[in-house]
Amino acid sequence: MSKQVRKARVLSTEQITPHLQRITVGSDEFKGLTPAYTGNYVKVLIPRDGATDAELNVKTAYMRSYTIRHVDPATGALTLDFVINMHQGPATDWAKAAKVGDNLAIAGPGPKKLDNLSHSHYVLLGDLTSVNAIKAYLEQLPASARIDAFVHVPTKQDIIDLNTSRAVNWVVTHTPDTCMSSALNNLECTAQAPVVFMALEAGLVRKLKTRLDEQYAIPRGNIVASGYWKKGLNAERYKQQRQQEAEAV
Repeated sequence: MSKQVRKARVLSTEQITPHLQRITVGSDEFKGLTPAYTGNYVKVLIPRDGATDAELNVKTAYMRSYTIRHVDPATGALTLDFVINMHQGPATDWAKAAKVGDNLAIAGPGPKKLDNLSHSHYVLLGDLTSVNAIKAYLEQLPASARIDAFVHVPTKQDIIDLNTSRAVNWVVTHTPDTCMSSALNNLECTAQAPVVFMALEAGLVRKLKTRLDEQYAIPRGNIVASGYWKKGLNAERYKQQRQQEAEAV
């Protein structure tokens, strides 16, 4: 990811569903950003308690990854969706309390997770944390490609407009571990294995990867998977756990 850190401010904020807060951020430093970055991720830097705006840097601020939903072609302003009312944490708390004019910083953008954009069949699996990545792929993948998209949301009110004519299977449930796996029961694969993008809770990602391998014989190399969060752990503890696991390999 680019090391560039851009100082920014909140331009607008709106709770669009029971569990999503949509915030647009920008500044004069954003003018180099274009709509080509839609679907890429950025790191949002939020001041720690008692810190000043001058201390908004990658070493001292809270830092969380978010997918770009929209880029204003004139100003480069970014629209991001924050999950709220599902757990506590610095980013969630900040998003709920954010006001127009509040300061933050943005690092990046980093690349899209899925870089194979010329395949014939895709399976997209996500939840509210990754819904904007799926939105971008629905827009950017070939019109001729077959796409099976499944998005978990906790309530019907959390279903949002993805600005696509493609079919999206919304899995509305409070038990995604069971229901997201069941959603794959009718998945049909051809001789050419699909490319799979999944970004969900870490434990569910592991379960679905195993099922796709064992039941559908989809090669692990065809699966782009990210455990965006982990049940029972806040973002800081999950980050530490991943670092420890990587060091142990």
